[in-house]
Amino acid sequence: MAKRYGIREVFATLQGEGAQAGTPSVFLRFAGCNLGYDVCPWCDTDWVKAVYTEDVEGTLALVRQAADEGFGGERPGLLLVATGGEPSLQLDRPLSDALRARGYRISMESNGSRPVDRSLVDWLTISPKQAGFAQKEGDELKLLFSGTSAPGITPNVEAVRRIAEGTRFGHYFLQPIDIPGNGGPNYAETVRAVMELGPPWRLSVQTHKVMGIP
Repeated sequence: MAKRYGIREVFATLQGEGAQAGTPSVFLRFAGCNLGYDVCPWCDTDWVKAVYTEDVEGTLALVRQAADEGFGGERPGLLLVATGGEPSLQLDRPLSDALRARGYRISMESNGSRPVDRSLVDWLTISPKQAGFAQKEGDELKLLFSGTSAPGITPNVEAVRRIAEGTRFGHYFLQPIDIPGNGGPNYAETVRAVMELGPPWRLSVQTHKVMGIP
């Protein structure tokens, strides 16, 4: 029997974060995560329940519909952002090959807790939620800076340096954590941390929230 993928949602928007911010993208959000809300109590996505359970062709149909509605159709080089939850639990060779055959560049946003087959994707973002993580190389490392505002693995600059030690990424980002009940993103302390860290670290802002888009 053909594999079926648990999918939470598929939508067209602009990538809001990191080095590819502003890029027209179709987001394919998979259901399920191997860490859960206990590890990430400030997680801002609802990944628990699959809204769709589809095989490769059904998944392609959802992606195509989103591209049609958002961009007037599928276009060569359009970015497909595999996210979740934890997308490495589901994205596999058949789906990767099928998406690339339709002209998509595939970006994955993973928590890095398990090794990722980089041949499945064209861009790999690792955003670890535990100090010990498996995937130590990729295109960008994006750490959410908990600072004094939230529980997490990055309370200070020293913790950021420890987590990044021994990694190999093309880009290094520190991103504020957005906790509405705590007054919103902790911009000020994250800016201070990036300034203390210096190059190659850069600030990542969730521009999609600033602009009010998905």
